[in-house]
Amino acid sequence: MVKLYLIRHGETEWNKAKRFQGWTDIELSQEGRRQASLLGERFKKIDIDEIYSSPLKRAVETARPIADIKGLEIKTNENFKEINFGEWEGMTAKEISTKYGKSFDEFIKYPENGTFPGDISFAHVTERIKIGLRDVLDGKDDKNIAIVSHGGIVRLIIKYLMAFEGEWYNKTWIDNTSVSIVEVRKHGNLLRVLNDYSHLL
Repeated sequence: MVKLYLIRHGETEWNKAKRFQGWTDIELSQEGRRQASLLGERFKKIDIDEIYSSPLKRAVETARPIADIKGLEIKTNENFKEINFGEWEGMTAKEISTKYGKSFDEFIKYPENGTFPGDISFAHVTERIKIGLRDVLDGKDDKNIAIVSHGGIVRLIIKYLMAFEGEWYNKTWIDNTSVSIVEVRKHGNLLRVLNDYSHLL
């Protein structure tokens, strides 16, 4: 069994402004750095064997306190980058809706079936997630592994690992520096924790 700790990065200024970030390489805000520090403190008493991260700054910055506390190297993996939203990035949902209209509004309502600039579809994103998870999981057993990524990617990782059907994406949320835990087992995976940000409270 491999226990995966799936972690969203800390807050950025674009999070505060509710702007689509995607692949735009935004650093953590002051609050985001505080959140990452508290996240690191949480992991002092948790065994972690490896830590992987999206290569985007906000994810690596969030992974750093955990890596430092546990004495681990951060292994960046391109497949854990956020969903690429192309020309939508940097805009708020209202701004995108005003400019692109129905195509954006339909995506927001039915994201699993919608298309968008950049990565085009969740199916395409899930294919790269599968590659990233193979990099992390192949040949591993009895390990605790952290993956620091992005809200959209964490939701899609969970949906894939748990084989959830239908409109999963819009029925949950992943907060900044929240921890979700999936046990990857030979005879059926188990979602143990979803969106726990108690270290911030």
